[in-house]
Amino acid sequence: MSLKTLVFNGAGAGAGHTNLIALIEGENVVAQRLITGRGASEQFAPLVRDLLHEAGWAGAPDLVAAVVGPGSFTGLRASLSLAAGLSAGWGCPVAGVTLGAAIRATLGRPDVTCVSVARRGRVFVDSPEGAVIAVQTDVLDASCWKAAAGDAVAEVFGLSCEVLDCVAPTALGILHAARDGRSRPLMPLYVDPPEAKPPATGLRPAPL
Repeated sequence: MSLKTLVFNGAGAGAGHTNLIALIEGENVVAQRLITGRGASEQFAPLVRDLLHEAGWAGAPDLVAAVVGPGSFTGLRASLSLAAGLSAGWGCPVAGVTLGAAIRATLGRPDVTCVSVARRGRVFVDSPEGAVIAVQTDVLDASCWKAAAGDAVAEVFGLSCEVLDCVAPTALGILHAARDGRSRPLMPLYVDPPEAKPPATGLRPAPL
């Protein structure tokens, strides 16, 4: 029997159709929706319902796999919360993968550096070794890269490496990355430190 997998990517931001929800049986995508980054968080839950009905899945999948980031703050929180809640209700295992790992698995190229959109003139860089950083484009050193892909490649000036035309992972790419032994918990990968800070006078005491 083919294993059934529910796949999420909520990392994408902006107007491009870089997010997705998909149902996979074995190696076959049996139902899928591509979603723009803008407003994606509002669509995840109803789309899962529609896809389950479309594919005729009555029981629980064998796995829930999702991109954990880096990427859209709201999209990641919404997609990962839904993925975690569904897996808990179904009692099935989960696997989280970074955006870079999913793109490398999509391309079949473990040497690719993933460059994705960040804020404030920066990009997220997910290296083949698995390190993820946010860096200003004007100080980014890409001289040692072998290949690059992602939705922010055009923002990196003077790239001398091979540039691959892949701005987001496919559903099968996410699944393959989840199977390669580098899966993570379904927790958003926030590269930046939180902007909210505790008050200078400390937190209020717990109520009596």
